[in-house]
Amino acid sequence: MSHVQLFGGYVGAVWQTGLLTAAVQKASQQAELLARYSSASDEAAGSSITARWIVLDGELNPLWTDAVNCLLTEPHSYRALNSEITTLHG
Repeated sequence: MSHVQLFGGYVGAVWQTGLLTAAVQKASQQAELLARYSSASDEAAGSSITARWIVLDGELNPLWTDAVNCLLTEPHSYRALNSEITTLHG
């Protein structure tokens, strides 16, 4: 998988969102919605937020490990090549 397919990039003059970027954005949106709509009664009942995992399987590539490393440090956020910032909540 190419760097553009994984992280996104410009193909000509058009931005193409990568698979990892889309997965991180979706996980962030789901966590934000879950946090917004969870009620005190849910917490009292003992329900918890489900963790989401994104698994990358394959050879380690320094180009993408540097980009993914930003998700492991505070604040947990990812900045795509088009300057869009996605922050992981939770």
